[in-house]
Amino acid sequence: MNVQDTAQSQRQGCPFHKEKIGEEYQPFVNPQLSNPYLFYDFARKEEPIFYSSALNGYVVTRYDDILAILKDPAKYSSKDNLEPIGEYTKETIDVLRTGFPFVSDLVNSDGSRHKFLKEPLLKVFAPARIAAMEESVSAIANRLVDNFIKDGQADILGQFAFPMPLEVILNLYGVPLAGMTDIKIWCNDMAELFSAPLTPQRQVECARSFVSLQYKVADLIEQRKQSPQNDLISDIQDSDLTMPDMVMVLSGLIFAGHKTTSHLIGNALKVLLDQRDLWQTICENPSIIPGVVEEALRYDAPVPAVYRTTTGIVEIGGATLPKDTKLFLMYGSANRDESQYENADNFDIQRFQKTTSNHLAFGHGMHRCIGSKLALTEARIALEVLSSRLPNLKLQSNQEFTYIPTLRSRGCTNLHVEWDVV
Repeated sequence: MNVQDTAQSQRQGCPFHKEKIGEEYQPFVNPQLSNPYLFYDFARKEEPIFYSSALNGYVVTRYDDILAILKDPAKYSSKDNLEPIGEYTKETIDVLRTGFPFVSDLVNSDGSRHKFLKEPLLKVFAPARIAAMEESVSAIANRLVDNFIKDGQADILGQFAFPMPLEVILNLYGVPLAGMTDIKIWCNDMAELFSAPLTPQRQVECARSFVSLQYKVADLIEQRKQSPQNDLISDIQDSDLTMPDMVMVLSGLIFAGHKTTSHLIGNALKVLLDQRDLWQTICENPSIIPGVVEEALRYDAPVPAVYRTTTGIVEIGGATLPKDTKLFLMYGSANRDESQYENADNFDIQRFQKTTSNHLAFGHGMHRCIGSKLALTEARIALEVLSSRLPNLKLQSNQEFTYIPTLRSRGCTNLHVEWDVV
């Protein structure tokens, strides 16, 4: 930032200071929890890679730097991608040891290990198989709307955006819906365990939930060994994955398979209803919804950050960093980088209508989300169903939006809507 820009920033009341940027980055509390983008804008211009005392690692904010890191897994390992914020207490570690061995998952593995874990899942998430699920996904979405359409109001997160993707992934696993409530709680706790600063007591509670999810998955694996079905768990039984491998991978997919999509749907609805003309536009032009979903991913990424660890001395973005440096790659910042996107802070409903999306919301390269096609399909169907059945949907007035205080998940805890009942 040059002198003129700095002066302009000061005149506009910029609350941040370059010399204190590492201390001023506070992603778990407001106002940055609700709106981190003002800070990211400042960081990209003033100190695009900086050390954060809150995270005990370096924060990377520019698109080009993050993309370069994602393209070079040999220099930037994913091995610590599930490391907690802070340290686990002895009590928490003792609880985790009652579960399955903590082997590497899809998100914290590299090279041949990552390929080994991903290979059995490729046929499950093949485009043709996802396309074949569209009818059932649409049926789930419509049934959920049926449950509240006569009420004139709803908590659209709790009654639609959260249960829809969870039901889809449970159907994929062949899990009865009676287990949905427990799994939802366990996954919420899992999100906190791996990406939020917690009290010792809360750590233990979340660790118990993670272990409970592991044993639920292990029980399903044993059931499918005895009686295979037409589901994801049965499909990977003939692979070389060990029981700990399957437990970790399947637990991770249950979590990622619904949390990411739930937040994507919620974040998209929030911006579309907040700018009501946007909602009217997709109601009148449903063919643009796929591009709108891509813009929603860019604008408010449901997975706003991932971790990488340097495997040697590296130079990135003008910074020289030693081996074993922890890096926090801020997808949320990269997707608002002005060098990549004109009017980056504006939600442009036309941005990806004629061009292929290049946002980083699903990652890039070997670690691009394996379920991204399913997530895009679910979000598209969600917006198609809601816009066709509730075209006069609007946000309830005078509600205060709160966000979950985790680094790797971004979404509101509440989104109350209303409509005129015909």
